[in-house]
This record gives sequence, structure tokens and C-alpha cells, in this order.
Amino acid sequence: MECRKRQKFRAAFNKKFPKAVKPVKVKDSAILWTMLALARLYLATVQTGYIHPDEFHQSVQVMASDILNIDARKPWEFHSENPIRSVTFSAVVSLPYLVLKYLAPVVTYCFGYNLLTPSILLVTPRMFMTFLSFVADYSVYRIAQLCYLRPWSCVEVFASSYIMLVFATRTFSNTLELILMALLLWRVCESMVDSTKIIRKENILQDLYESAEAVQDKVKLVRMKTKLPPYNYVDSAIISVVVTYGTFVRPTFVVFSFVPVAYWLQRGVVTREVSFSYFNLRFLSLLPGAVATFLTCVLADSFYYGAITTTELLFWNVTARSFVVTPVNFVLYNAQGDNLAVHGLHPNYLHLLVNVPMLHGVLGLLGLWSVSKYLVALTTGAMTKKPKVFSLATMLLASFIVPVLLLSLVPHQEARFLLPTLLPLVLLHSDDVLILTGRRIKMTKHFFFLSWHVWNILCVAFFGFLHQGGVTKTLMQVHQHALQRPPHINSHVLFSAMYTPPTFLLVRRLTVTAQAEDGRHYRIEKSLFTYDTGGAREPEDLLHLAARVHRQAQLNSTREVEVLICLPASLSEGLFLATPENVTLQRLQRVRGHLTLEDPPDLSLEGVALTSSCGKVCQLVRHLDQFSIDIISVNFGQKVTPGRSAPLPGQPSSVAPQESLPEAALHNLTEDEEEEEEEDQQGDEDL
Repeated sequence: MECRKRQKFRAAFNKKFPKAVKPVKVKDSAILWTMLALARLYLATVQTGYIHPDEFHQSVQVMASDILNIDARKPWEFHSENPIRSVTFSAVVSLPYLVLKYLAPVVTYCFGYNLLTPSILLVTPRMFMTFLSFVADYSVYRIAQLCYLRPWSCVEVFASSYIMLVFATRTFSNTLELILMALLLWRVCESMVDSTKIIRKENILQDLYESAEAVQDKVKLVRMKTKLPPYNYVDSAIISVVVTYGTFVRPTFVVFSFVPVAYWLQRGVVTREVSFSYFNLRFLSLLPGAVATFLTCVLADSFYYGAITTTELLFWNVTARSFVVTPVNFVLYNAQGDNLAVHGLHPNYLHLLVNVPMLHGVLGLLGLWSVSKYLVALTTGAMTKKPKVFSLATMLLASFIVPVLLLSLVPHQEARFLLPTLLPLVLLHSDDVLILTGRRIKMTKHFFFLSWHVWNILCVAFFGFLHQGGVTKTLMQVHQHALQRPPHINSHVLFSAMYTPPTFLLVRRLTVTAQAEDGRHYRIEKSLFTYDTGGAREPEDLLHLAARVHRQAQLNSTREVEVLICLPASLSEGLFLATPENVTLQRLQRVRGHLTLEDPPDLSLEGVALTSSCGKVCQLVRHLDQFSIDIISVNFGQKVTPGRSAPLPGQPSSVAPQESLPEAALHNLTEDEEEEEEEDQQGDEDL
């Protein structure tokens, strides 16, 4: 009787106050993802940050020389003696350059506008990679549908990660690895879901067939069974092509693809729903696509590096050693500890304790917590409460932790090596970092939500704009300076205390010809030379190198010589103070928005009196100028009054008879370096 009264009361209450008890429905909308997608496209055009030299020197720096005939030094990975990078990645990333090659002359002829400018060469590959990254968004959307998750919410978390806002807009091989991993996970998840459904239907029809007595019923059941869609070898071609090509892009893709491919092969086999022979047949079905992709990539690399020619291949005048297999060279190179020591050795726990939280923020911590809970439940829980090993959730969790653990065995570890782990983390924990309902929720939910978005905003600002952010802008300024200077001057530019500059942004043509009035053609001599000083940061060392470059340039050419030094503003003040009397420094330009962690700005306020006319606030403003790169002109043979700083642009300077630095200043330079400079008058030079 009491229960009936309560039911009547609740019904009357619900009828009277429907809004008070109506459950909050969360609409899975695409509005936020659309805004984030537009933000990604916008950021691809305005970012100035320089994350790592591989962003340029393993992709566009290589193809700018091959496709656009631009003078750009290729890195050591692409040397024909023992190449470890496949050209198939660089070629795909640089497809916009192939379009520019044929489009630029037409635009110049029709509209008089030059498309081959530093900004266009920088932005077009980034826009191409950004559009390509939306393949990963679509894959996450489809996987979320298969897992009965809120698809737009998952894609929103995925798109709000700074990995997608910054790394996915760059020409990293890791970015393409992430896209390929997204494709692989999508096809594997769809195959697993479809296989589970079809296998269950097969088993039901088989049980009905065995229990049926009438022939007509058995015939009907057999026909129904034959009409079931195939599932054993579906997507085998896509999976094999993605895995093989991903291995040529980055051999570490084998580590990331191991778990998904293993789950694809075992569908229904381990649970004994299908025969073990299907495992072998599925593996064999991967071979045609894998072999075809392997041969295509090997032939492309072998032709590119000059290992074989078309004639040799037609007459089969080749051996197995004639071909270039870059993944094998990559593994052999990294198997030697001495080679890895050159790039830096790291402790084995770096990926797990540092790189995962740094890449994924609170999402990475939640992933590690889920792994620990899963292992505890798997090892200590009752048999009936143990997690399902062959479920989609377990596959996603393994796709996260297994690559992290395997890559932790390699001594050289960088955070960007783990970019593909973003995919399983988003699918597992997207709901944990979003506030989806209007009900009261725990403070931890708010903490996760704020932590996720604040961390990504800070990382977008740091990696997208500030970190080494002045390098590309400095190259554009040097390019503009070279266009405006008189044609009888050769410019020699030294880059110091910054990442290796991608010199293709200077747009120096390898061969430039012109036509005289009488119709004769002649070659225009190169007039802009660049030098990467490596770790030379001391002012005396830079001045010694500048003096040597100036002296050698005067010996090799009859033109006037101009020497420029580009270095962080945090070091330029020391260069001005260390300048000898016979050298004048002139700051041509200050490129703002640059931070190098190797030489961070000095922001200390020690020795600043509050009673001074400026005070600490003004002093801090001056310190902010150190977040810049200075382009400094070095004039030899000019004297300045002791105690005076070098003249700024627009200020007159006294000119003395031409002199050079003392010979003692050049004793640290080796003969090998002098020979390198003579050879590299046709290209760049490392000092």
C-alpha cells in the first residue's frame, strides 16, 4: 500500500514539475570540433615555433632542392652512402612543391606575382599536412561510433590537444605516423566489431542447422549462412599497405601497429569460435599488399639514391645488395650505441614518467592509472571479474602502453616519438576531461577539465610560437635583406646558438641564368652564403669565425663582402661588449618572439633599485627584449671609440683603414675547416 502511494506521489510530482525531474540530455554536437578545426587551419598559417630540426630537414628541405631547384643542404640521413630515411615520406609531404613548380611560372606570367617566396614555401606543406590530419579526426569519429561513445565529444578532445593544433600541422614523419595509426585502428576496430557480429550469427545458424530435421529447413539455413558478408580477409589490403608504408615512414611504426594487427589476426581464434587455420590464412592475405608496397618503396629509394638505374633493372644486372632498404639501414644505425650517443642518451623511464605526461597532460596520467588498475584486476581479481582480454577497450589500452614500454628500451627518447599514443588515450578517457552534463559533478571532473585545456593552451603558445620562434622569421628577413642590397655585394650569414636553420627559406636557386642583350646566356654567380656555427656561443669564437669567413670570402671573390651574425638577443649583448676596436657591430634588425632553452634569457632583477627612474618594471621590459634574435652586421676595419657601443641602424659610424682581426684570433680554426669552406662556396657550411 505504501509503495502505491509513493508511485502516485512521484507521478503527480513529475506531472506538475516536469522540468525539475527531466533528465539532462547531452547533445553530441559538432560545433566545438568545427571551431577547433578552423583554429587548426588558422594556426597552420601563423605559427612561428620551430619544434625540432627534423620538421624541415627530413622533408621539405630535401624536396625543395630536388623539385624547386632551390639551394638547400640535405642532412646526413639522406646521404647516398648509407641512407636511413625513405624518400617516399619526403615526396608525399612535399606534394605542394610539385604543384608550385608548375603553377608558379603561370602565375608569374599572368599576374606578375612570384609564388616562390619564403612564406609560401613554409605554409603550403603545413596546410597540406593539416588537411591530411583530418583523416585522423574522421578515424577517431568512426572508432567512437563502433565503441558506442559520443563521437563528437571524442573528436573534440582529440582536436583540442596541442598535438593536433601544433604537431599535426608540421611536416614531421611522426605526424604521418599518427595519421596512419589512426587509419589502422579504425579498420581493425571495424573488422573486430563486424567479425564478432557475423561469427555469432554463423554459430547460431550452425546450431539451428544441426538441430533442424527437415531438409527444407537445412537448405534454408545454408542459404542464410552463405549470404552472410565475408569478414576473414576484409581490410587485409588496407592494413598491409598502411603497415608497410608506415614502416618506411618510420620503422617504429612496427611497434605501434603490433597490437592492432595481432588483434586483427586473432579475431575469434583465441576464443575458439573459428579454426586456428584462419589465423594463418589472414596472415597470408596480408602478404600481397605488403610485398607490393615494399617493392614500390624499395625501388623508389634505390632510384633516388642512385643505387640502381633503369637499364640495370631492365636487364636484371642487379643483386640483392644493389637495392636500398632504408628501414634496415635505420635499424642497423640505431643498434649501435655510439651513434645514439651522438643524438643523446636518456634513461629508460623518460618516456613513461616524463614524455607521456608532457605530451598528453592529464590524459596521459589517466592512461597510466588505467593501465595500473587493469593489471591489478587481471592479476588479483576473481575469474568472473577479470577484464576481457580480447575486447576493444583492452586493445586500445594495449595500443597505448605496449609501444611506450617497447620504445623505452631504446636509449634515445623524444616526446614526439609517442604521438600515435594520443589516439587510444582519447578513445579511453575523453569523457573524463569533458563536462558533458548540467548536474553536480565531482571537483576532480572540473580539475581534469581545466588541467586538460590549460595545459594544451600553454603548449600551443610555447611550441607553436615561442620555442625557437625567431629562426624562420630571421631567414625571411635575411632573404628580404638579400633582395634589397646592391648586386655587387656578397652576403655571408652566420647562424649561432639556434636550431639548424632551414636554408631553403632563403630561396636561393641552384642554377640561375640570364640573357644578355645580344642573346647570349650566362650564369649568375651565387651571392648569399650561410654558415651554421653549431655550438659556438662565446663572443670571441663568433668573432673569430666571422673574421675567417670575411678573409676567405675576399680571397675567393672580387666583390664586396658583407658578414652578418644571427644569434639570440640573450647573447648579443656579450658580443657587443667583446668587440675589439678594429671591428664595428651594427644591429640591423631585432626579430622578436624567440626562446632558446639552451641559452635562456636572464630575467633576474638583482641590482635594480626601486628608487631609480626606471625601476624593476622597466628593467623587466628590457629583459623581454632578450626573447628575440638579433641580425648583426660585422664590419672589419672600422674603429669605434672605446666604451661606446656599436652604432644602431641609422647612426653614423667612423670608418678607418681596412684592418683585420689579429692572427692570434684565427689559431683555433683547423685546416679541415678551411678546406670545407672552399668546397662549400657552392653551398652551405658547418663551422
